[in-house]
Amino acid sequence: MNRPGTGGMMPGMPGSRKMPGMPGLDNDNWEVARSKSMPRGDSIRNQGPLLNKPSTVHKTSSINTRLLPQGSGAGLIGKSALLGTGAPPSRPLSFGPEPTPQITPSPKPLSAAPALAPAPDKPASAPKGNSAELKKKTIALLEEYFSIRILDEAQQCIEELQNRGYYPEIVKEAVNLALDKGTNFVDPLVRLLEHLYTKKIFKTQDLESGCLLYGALLDDIGIDLPKAPTQFGEIIARLTLLGALRFEVMEEILKKMEDTMYRKAVFDAVKKTLEANPSGQTILGSHAAVIDACNSLLE
Repeated sequence: MNRPGTGGMMPGMPGSRKMPGMPGLDNDNWEVARSKSMPRGDSIRNQGPLLNKPSTVHKTSSINTRLLPQGSGAGLIGKSALLGTGAPPSRPLSFGPEPTPQITPSPKPLSAAPALAPAPDKPASAPKGNSAELKKKTIALLEEYFSIRILDEAQQCIEELQNRGYYPEIVKEAVNLALDKGTNFVDPLVRLLEHLYTKKIFKTQDLESGCLLYGALLDDIGIDLPKAPTQFGEIIARLTLLGALRFEVMEEILKKMEDTMYRKAVFDAVKKTLEANPSGQTILGSHAAVIDACNSLLE
């Protein structure tokens, strides 16, 4: 007989001899762990009643499933407990698409609005009147001046218009009205413009802008007033001698005219008037580049 520990036999293997204190053996002589509640002795006797109990795990139901109504779930009888106990599912079945949960966007934190910087105060502009009404008043006061030729009264009427932005238009209308009346009104016109410039009513910019406005009309005016280009050149030269106009503006005035004949008539009158005056000769000598630019417009 084999003894424990000899011949390759290990304690607890089938065929080995049971030693005192060893665990119990099952029917196949394999060791079975004995719990504290298991009495000492042969494990086969202790487990005998369990082995003699009929097994109910693999029993099938004797109920005929054909006699049950369809959908009664009788086919689940006798199934393993792992398949469920027949209790209703925790989540109802649905054949349609599941509703998409609506996600409410979290409100964005409101940021404090930046403080608006106070707008800088704009200088008050001169009141603007109706252009037709202003033109009517301008022609009326100019007609009165050319009739009585009182400089202070003409100045007062212009100031009462209270519209400095309209001063270039007054210059244009004064030149147009004087040349339309004839050669005898050139001197009164120059005296009026000189007076308003000396009294600081008109500025150099007002006089230059007014001459540019009239120069743009000379192509049409020259048809009815052939002497107008020459007389206009004389007015420009006299205002330049007074320092009320810059000689550089001469080129811009000529560009306002499209007819080369009118350009030549105006520029020749300017040079002739300046050459007759020593101060004018100095002006011509110091603006050779402007003279060349003006001559290029006559070609």
